[in-house]
Amino acid sequence: MKRTVSSLIAMLTAIGVLSAAAHANPLKIRIGYQATPEKMTAFLLHRSDIAPQLGKSYHVEMVLFQASSVEITALATGDIDIATLGYSSFGIALDGAKMDDLRLIADGYRDGVAGSYSNDFMVLKDSPIRKIEDLKGKVLASNGAGSVVDIAMRYMMKKHGLEDKKDYSLIEASLPNMAPMLVQGKADLVTMNALYTHDPKVAAQTRSLFKERDALGVTEFAFYCARTPFLDKNRAALADFFDDVVRVTRWMRVPGNRDEAIQMLAKATKQSPETIATYYLLPGEDVYRDPSARPDTAALQSNLDAMYELGFVKTKLDVAKHADLSFIDAAIKRVGLPPALP
Repeated sequence: MKRTVSSLIAMLTAIGVLSAAAHANPLKIRIGYQATPEKMTAFLLHRSDIAPQLGKSYHVEMVLFQASSVEITALATGDIDIATLGYSSFGIALDGAKMDDLRLIADGYRDGVAGSYSNDFMVLKDSPIRKIEDLKGKVLASNGAGSVVDIAMRYMMKKHGLEDKKDYSLIEASLPNMAPMLVQGKADLVTMNALYTHDPKVAAQTRSLFKERDALGVTEFAFYCARTPFLDKNRAALADFFDDVVRVTRWMRVPGNRDEAIQMLAKATKQSPETIATYYLLPGEDVYRDPSARPDTAALQSNLDAMYELGFVKTKLDVAKHADLSFIDAAIKRVGLPPALP
């Protein structure tokens, strides 16, 4: 009996020591992102009041990248642990980089969900271009071959019987340069997101010809991915991290938190809070965010199928084989159902 009690005490002590050690050495999670950190703003700004496990069992280092291709490389070389990708870069990582152990783990935001914003493809307000067929012989601008919006643009043209190089020309430009190129006559159609379409100067000179949803329906525009060795090795600390991802996502969606969320994003991106306020987290004017950060795998499958149809990937990819939603599903159960919003 004494030996049993002594063994139990020793075991509990060992567990306590291991737990203390885990908290003394929190897991470092390096997360890549592009343009805006989105729901990771709270982690970037060390807001442990919103993400209560932050700094305890884990801490986050946000790493900014200029392109998804560089982010994929960093994930492959182990320089980051979690990447923020869109469906196009996800498909290229699986098919081109042969990153078979890459897994979809949580959602960022989606384009094209009913009642939410969808990326615009714009022409000049006084342009004679009124329908897709009017783009024959014209110059179209995207932010890079194989990007999320580039594929949507090509797919829309294909649906209307127009082929790249044969029926229209494609050029590349950064998003900030889209409106100037359109106004200067260097392109007849450009792509713009909510940040630019809500700019009064841009709105005065342009109009939307079609939206991303018209080409592809719902688009998995940004989501989080990691490789299986990192996931398998750090399940305990990652459980706390995903709990906080769910909490942060729900905090963002509460209307009463919008003003603070705008100030946080402005601080993180150095953008004007007045400009951000014209669309960010505004119903109907911003993209859709799942209340529990759970991805739409059916939409992602459809997006990857479009890539295959256009020849951007050589194999038909199966999302189910490259998704691990066990972390986010367990977090949803622990955190509970999302509160009803007004």
